[in-house]
Amino acid sequence: EGIGRCSNLTSLELEFFHNQITGEQLGGFGEGIGRCSQLRSLELDFSHNQITGEQLGRIGEGIGRCSNLTRLVLKFSGDWIQSRDNQITGEQLGRIGEGIGRCSQLTSLELDLSNNRITGEQLGRFG
Repeated sequence: EGIGRCSNLTSLELEFFHNQITGEQLGGFGEGIGRCSQLRSLELDFSHNQITGEQLGRIGEGIGRCSNLTRLVLKFSGDWIQSRDNQITGEQLGRIGEGIGRCSQLTSLELDLSNNRITGEQLGRFG
């Protein structure tokens, strides 16, 4: 379904900045990204949505299936003062890190998780 049918796609940039996306919708999206096996460059901006982190692992799993990926930009910044913005706590950072770690061709990585609710203990799961 959807973007996962674009099997020859090599570059994808999607900006979902300032919407009302919650974690529930991210699961299927991550699966679709994982079917785009030819992707070399992926940029996703989910900043200032309503993501809490439960489904972030599925995005990581999908990214991990993109074995040709050389450039990755992920933006999940939030505003911890506004409770309706992203409030990622870090519970799923390990699965994102594992997915990114499977991208052996990766030469450029930009990850923005600023203004969320990640603690130092949780950050250890990412590495």
